[in-house]
Amino acid sequence: MKAYLSHFTAAYAWNIPYLDSVFGAPPGEPRAGRGRKADITFTDPAARHRLRGYNVHLCTGRLPRDAVARRNGYFTASPPLVFLELANELDFHRLILLGLQLCAYAPGRPAEAVAAKQQLLSLAARMPWHFGSVKAGKALRYVADGSGSIMESLAFMILGLPHALGGYGLGGARFNHEIPLDAEAQRRLRQQRCYVDLFFPEARLGVEYDSFSQHSTPAEQSRDLIRATTLERLGIEIVRLGTHQLYDRKACEEFAHNLAARLGKRIRIRTGKFPEAHHSLRALLPTRPNL
Repeated sequence: MKAYLSHFTAAYAWNIPYLDSVFGAPPGEPRAGRGRKADITFTDPAARHRLRGYNVHLCTGRLPRDAVARRNGYFTASPPLVFLELANELDFHRLILLGLQLCAYAPGRPAEAVAAKQQLLSLAARMPWHFGSVKAGKALRYVADGSGSIMESLAFMILGLPHALGGYGLGGARFNHEIPLDAEAQRRLRQQRCYVDLFFPEARLGVEYDSFSQHSTPAEQSRDLIRATTLERLGIEIVRLGTHQLYDRKACEEFAHNLAARLGKRIRIRTGKFPEAHHSLRALLPTRPNL
């Protein structure tokens, strides 16, 4: 193998969910990986040559066997290798978001994830010579498996990243944590288990993200209420984060302080990096989100 599809082209080949939002492609403009030159990486310097219509890269280090895979009939950088390749192409916030979306899956369906965090960590550890390994390793500290949507990923980052990275420092949440239901709860909800969008295990507190599209009808709101009261009976407190709160900076700040109080914490921002980093982080929110 002397060449393989890589970088943005490989990212789109793996169908990573909400990838346009990760890359920040403006509506109506050519998207990274589509409507642009294809990325090809050569492994042999002698084989590399200028190709019209392609972005040509070179990788001379020894690639682990699982770093490149067949995808749609072409040798293609694996999802963990794509993460390393894009580490120096994306800013730190977007790199974290890429990691979260690589590891995203519908509640209770981990096999649907494009990759698992452990796979990303493993390849980065086996390729310390790669130009993106250091930055990728730092970003992976803030990546977790199991996000159910791009908006859950962004809420996780805004609430959980440290102050120096623009978040409110309320880390420790798990995505879509499974809650087994007792017989009475199963009868009321007509299901054997439920999943909480963001769950803080020690406090037994969950944050549910309420999008306009999924929680707008009276029937859906009634079911949400029954679900919340059922979980409270099981000793789990639920707080709801609405779309308007996430998009309104002041409302989001108030939500974070209220959440911190429920977690037995206080938010004390002592770094001058917070304002700029927080602005950069909030810039990731889609202009036209899938609400």
